[in-house]
Amino acid sequence: MLVRLLSIVLLLGVSSCRGLFLWAAETAVLTAIIVSATPPPPPQVVVVPEARPGFVWQPGYWTLQGGQWAWVDGSWLALQPGYTWTPTHWVQVQDGSWQLVPGHWDAAQAPPPPPPQ
Repeated sequence: MLVRLLSIVLLLGVSSCRGLFLWAAETAVLTAIIVSATPPPPPQVVVVPEARPGFVWQPGYWTLQGGQWAWVDGSWLALQPGYTWTPTHWVQVQDGSWQLVPGHWDAAQAPPPPPPQ
């Protein structure tokens, strides 16, 4: 839905000369969706470095570049106060293809209140 909306906005921008197109280009964040008909290769075996205070580990993962599988090394990301990190990962969707889900920050949930005494 969002991709379709952005496509419409960009097409309108092109057809109305520069104004709307430049606005969309400056304000929209466009990301490619990486999809594969076959599952990614198994993850590479990597020794995860010792935990670093104030950082979260993004494990390595496979991506497609020019139709070929390419390994992206894991890395440390600085913690964002009030958020938790969901790592980049692959999921199999309803049609059987595989989709790369980019890592992202989610608002942390407040801990549940203590039970009444």
